[in-house]
Amino acid sequence: MSDFDFHRRLSAVEREINKLKDGYQELDSVVDPKGWIGESFELLDKDVEEVKQEISQLRQEVNGKLDAILQYLTGMNKN
Repeated sequence: MSDFDFHRRLSAVEREINKLKDGYQELDSVVDPKGWIGESFELLDKDVEEVKQEISQLRQEVNGKLDAILQYLTGMNKN
């Protein structure tokens, strides 16, 4: 094997190693909890908590209105 062939082959191996490193880093950033998957779960949790709070507020409003309606219809106070 000549020097030229050796250097060409060495260069090809270096390129392949760099491709593998880049692929590993990309995969690591996707799977890593600090990557975009972890970020999406955090945003999803935040949205779910906001919806829960809105539902809780609506439930309290509805309960208050229902109490007022029942008091009006029955003439009885809750206490």
